[in-house]
Amino acid sequence: MTSLTQMVQLRLAGMTGSPRQFATARLAAMLGRSDLPSRSELAALRPATRVLILGLAACIGLVGVVTISALISLELSTFTAPAWLGRAGAAAKPSNARAGGFENILQRPLFSRNRQGFVAAEPVAAPPPMAPLDSGLSLKGVFISDGIAKAFLISAQSPLGVWVEVNGQIDGWRVAAVTPEHVVLEGQGEKLTVPLHASGR
Repeated sequence: MTSLTQMVQLRLAGMTGSPRQFATARLAAMLGRSDLPSRSELAALRPATRVLILGLAACIGLVGVVTISALISLELSTFTAPAWLGRAGAAAKPSNARAGGFENILQRPLFSRNRQGFVAAEPVAAPPPMAPLDSGLSLKGVFISDGIAKAFLISAQSPLGVWVEVNGQIDGWRVAAVTPEHVVLEGQGEKLTVPLHASGR
């Protein structure tokens, strides 16, 4: 019943009174009262309660001021000045900045792990043609013992010679087999047999 009475009083204040009286009646109705508390009622409260009420009122007022200023700044940001005022260029800048912002989003996508845009892979070049294998190898020594077989080979790139085991590499050749008389080399689909103390052919 009291809420109905408050609604009737609120309507009557809106019809008969000033806008200030209407706002006061509406605020009182939101507080669940028929009118706002008087100064004597506020003075009768404990000091801590008064400070709390004043702080709450200040916070509500601050939120209202911030909200209104945000709405005003939003409205002013969309405002375009007339050309005769000489500020047409200022209105064009935000749209360019927005377009630049969207371009930045496209260049640095949010859901990409490294925030890099899509980059097309460069076509893979064909491998360079293989250089012809040097067939001028010389076998100067052989070592075979306990399952280990090595060949001492001299080439243009290794003129001092190098020991190479079976499956080892020298100048692009793979040593396929080592015997006491010769060494068998393989490379690029070719096979080369080099006898001991002679150049390969």
